[in-house]
Amino acid sequence: MSHANADRSYVDKFVNSILIRGAELRSADIFYTSAADTGVGSGKNLMETVRNEAGSSQLVIAMVTPVYQTRPVCVAELGAAWARGVLFPVMAPGMKRSELEGVLPGLLIKAVDDDDVLDEISDRLSGLGYGFSASSFGVGKADWKSAMRGDPGVAKLAPSPSLDQLKRVEAELDSTRLALDQTRQELEEQRLRNDKLSRAKSAAEVLDADLPSDERERFAALRSQAVKALDNVSNPVMECIWHEISGVEMYLPNRMDDERLHDEILREVKDGRLNLDEETNEVSADPEFEEVGIALAATAALNEYLDEQDRSEPFVDWFKKEFKTPMNLSKKGCWNAII
Repeated sequence: MSHANADRSYVDKFVNSILIRGAELRSADIFYTSAADTGVGSGKNLMETVRNEAGSSQLVIAMVTPVYQTRPVCVAELGAAWARGVLFPVMAPGMKRSELEGVLPGLLIKAVDDDDVLDEISDRLSGLGYGFSASSFGVGKADWKSAMRGDPGVAKLAPSPSLDQLKRVEAELDSTRLALDQTRQELEEQRLRNDKLSRAKSAAEVLDADLPSDERERFAALRSQAVKALDNVSNPVMECIWHEISGVEMYLPNRMDDERLHDEILREVKDGRLNLDEETNEVSADPEFEEVGIALAATAALNEYLDEQDRSEPFVDWFKKEFKTPMNLSKKGCWNAII
């Protein structure tokens, strides 16, 4: 529920009447910062929480007023919701279309006391999977309209901001524009990432296409991909992949020295996941098997990422402190620590 705090007097009644009473939503289903049970939890970062909610909510109902349009946070919420196609803007009681700014004049927006608008909100919530009866929503709608008729303060918009307030808002807008530019950049990065994913041809390209840019987050994603891929192959194949990553040849052991491993490798050779050079007894993994190819690509991508020359000094320091090993998958200690 995107709104300006100055408009809380009637937004409270809208949330309680339409969303909670009418649509029978729980507090956990609603993000509305002006109420304790639907807002930002104690100890959480306000702006980060608002940004996350605006970027992940299935529906953003924006109570648009002249004051709303001067609030940088509200403008940011509205822009993020509009870009994602989940924006449902409504004009507060008494507002005129001539007062709309930005992208809003080009959108179909009606007053929140319009029956058609309220019914469309009901349909949108039903479409998102929330179950409630028509009679319950009818009662909530009646409560909302009664509140607007019975309380003159509900139908009265918040006073226009003073000149000093507008000057402060103009100063705040500069920082808000930076936040919006960052949001646009993130959306563009996601679009490029999706395009890259759709064009990916090889297993390695697919693994690389949908990774975050932050160093630790990217490492965590690459590590997770490698571990998941290696879970789908047998121990002999995994061991063979490590040998290929480390550049050390792997040989079929003498049956007298290690009967179990000898027999397991021969089973994988028979199935085709491992290749055996009968002259040298050298063993190698066969990437033509899908699970083997994915495991090879995933571990190669992780190994390539763990190059100290390409990583920042803070990341290298964090890695060595976290895993207590050099940042080198060809070393068995590093392999065991993170795989």
